[in-house]
Amino acid sequence: MRRSVVLALVLALALVACQKTTDDSSKTPAKDPSADKKPGSAAMPGSGTASPVPQGRPKQEPINPPMDVKAPPADAVKTTSGLAYKILKPNPGGVPAKRNDTVVINYTGWKTNGETFYSTKRLGQPTQLNLSATAAGFTEALQLLKKGESAIMWMPPTIGYKTPPPAGTEPETLVYEIEVVDIVSAPDIPRDVAAPPAAAKATKSGTKYITLKPGAGEKARNFDTVTFHYTAWEGDGRQFDSTEVRKRPAVVPPYRQPAVMEEILVTMAAGERVRFWTDASKMLQGKQVPGMPTGTLCYELEVESIAKAPAAPPPVPKEVAAPPADAQKTEKGVSYKVLRPGKGGDKPKATDHVRVHYTGWTTDGRMFDSSIVRNEPAEFNLGQLIPGWTDGMQVMTAGEQARFWIPEELAYKGAPGRPAGMLVFDVELVEIKPPPKEEAPPTPGAIPAPPDVAAPPADAKKTEKGVSYKVLSLGGGGPKPTPSNRVKVHYTGWQTDGKMFDSSVSRGTPAEFSLGGVIAGWTDGLQVMSIGDKVRFWIPEELAYKGSPGRPQGMLVFDVELLEIK
Repeated sequence: MRRSVVLALVLALALVACQKTTDDSSKTPAKDPSADKKPGSAAMPGSGTASPVPQGRPKQEPINPPMDVKAPPADAVKTTSGLAYKILKPNPGGVPAKRNDTVVINYTGWKTNGETFYSTKRLGQPTQLNLSATAAGFTEALQLLKKGESAIMWMPPTIGYKTPPPAGTEPETLVYEIEVVDIVSAPDIPRDVAAPPAAAKATKSGTKYITLKPGAGEKARNFDTVTFHYTAWEGDGRQFDSTEVRKRPAVVPPYRQPAVMEEILVTMAAGERVRFWTDASKMLQGKQVPGMPTGTLCYELEVESIAKAPAAPPPVPKEVAAPPADAQKTEKGVSYKVLRPGKGGDKPKATDHVRVHYTGWTTDGRMFDSSIVRNEPAEFNLGQLIPGWTDGMQVMTAGEQARFWIPEELAYKGAPGRPAGMLVFDVELVEIKPPPKEEAPPTPGAIPAPPDVAAPPADAKKTEKGVSYKVLSLGGGGPKPTPSNRVKVHYTGWQTDGKMFDSSVSRGTPAEFSLGGVIAGWTDGLQVMSIGDKVRFWIPEELAYKGSPGRPQGMLVFDVELLEIK
C-alpha cells in the first residue's frame, strides 16, 4: 500500500458524514458453538441473526435459566409489541437508557426448550449494544431497564430480528436474562429533529440551519483541514452516526464531504456549533446505498479547529463543463489542451512512475481532489490509475501543464464512492521516472490458501455493501475504524483459485494506510473490526479492482489482522 499506489485508490469523494455507524457500541458478541444445531434461529442483540463464530472455541456446558422459560410467568409485564419481561433485580434509584444510548450488558440467551445458545459469562466480560442499531425488541427492552437492574425477557420473532434469519431456519421466541452494567449516553435528540423551525436560516442552495453556539476567528475554506464532531439523526429521532459517541472527530477538508456538508462547514469558525436539515439523497450525492437512511436527516456539527492549507487550489476552469472546440483528443477518447509547453524530450510510458501536481473537478465545477493544496506532488505508477490518466498523460513531457477531460467510461463509471461522470483534471508533469526495481513477490505457497478461498461459506456474515466475512479470532473489543482513520494491519490476499498475490505477513512488515483511500471492499469490511481481531473477507469484484489494469481480478479473499487505529 505504498504512496505510489495510493493515488489510484484515493481520487474519490469521501462520504465520512454519511457512513453507517460502526463504532465500538455496535460490537456483536461471538456466537457459542453450542448453537450449531440451529444457529441461524438465534437472534443476537444488535444483529438479529447468527453472530461470527471464533474458530476453535470448545463447546460449553449449558447454563440453567433462573425459571422455566417455556412461557412468561403470570406476573410478567407484557408490552403492546409482544415483549414480556420480569424484573429479577430492581434498582429504583437507577436511570434507564434512552433510545440512542449505548448499553453495556451481561446476558444469557435460551430457546424456549431451555437450550442455552449464548452467554457473555463464557467470555468473562460484558458486551456493548448501541440501541439505535439493534433489533426493535432490544431497543424497546433495554429502555425499560435501569443501570444495575437485571430482568428475564421473552422476545418474539416479530421484534427480535433485525434481519431475517438464514434460509431453512424458523423464527422463534427467544429468552434472555439481561443485566445492565453501564449506560453511555448519546447526544440528546433535538426537539426539531423532524423539520427546521421557522426561524432557520438558509444557505445559497437552500439548506436550512440554525446556529447553536457561535465560534470565533476565520471561517474555514473548502480546502482547509477541519477537525469537527457531528451527530446525525433520521426524522424519527433514530441516531445513525456520531463521532461524538465514538469520541473521535472527523479530520478532513470540506471539499471531501458531500456538497451540502461542505456548504455548511465553510460558514463555520472554530468553536461554532450548528444544526442543519437535508434530504438523505443529497448526502449520498445521488448514489443508492443499501441500508442507508432515507428522507429528511438532521445533523449537528461542531468545529474544533481549522488548519489552513499550505496553498490554494487553482480556480475552476471556465470550460469545466465540456472540452472546447480547440481541444485535441487521444485515440482512446481523452480530450486535452496544453496549458504550458514542457521541456520536450521523452513522454512517459504506462510502465513508468511519474511525479505530478494535479487538481480534479466534476463537470459542475466541484473540486474533489488536489495535490496543490497539500503542497506536495503525488508519485505513482502510471499504469495503475484510471484508464483516462494512463492514456492522457502519455502525450505530456516533463514540465508540461495540460487540462484533460476524461469521459466517464475511462474514469470511475459505476465505482462505489467515486466521482461520477466526465472528470476534468489540470495536471503538471513534474518528473518521469523509470519503473522501480520490482520487489520480490511472496514465495508461492508460503502462506497456504484457506480451504474456503473459492467462495464464502454458509456461516459467513455480510456487510450491507456486500462484503462477506468471517471472524477468525477476536481481540479485546473496543472502537472500530472509520474511513477517516489510518490503520495498521497485517494481511494476505488470494484470488479464488488459491493464488496468493500479496502479503504483508510474507514481507514481515505491517502495512499502514488511510482506510478511506483503498478499494471500497477494504473501506467497508475493516469497519467491522476492533484492534486485535483477525477476519477473513470475501470482496466481490465490483468492490475490488474490477477493470483496473495490472490488478488481480474477480472476487478477492483477504485474511486481515487489525493492529492499530490512528
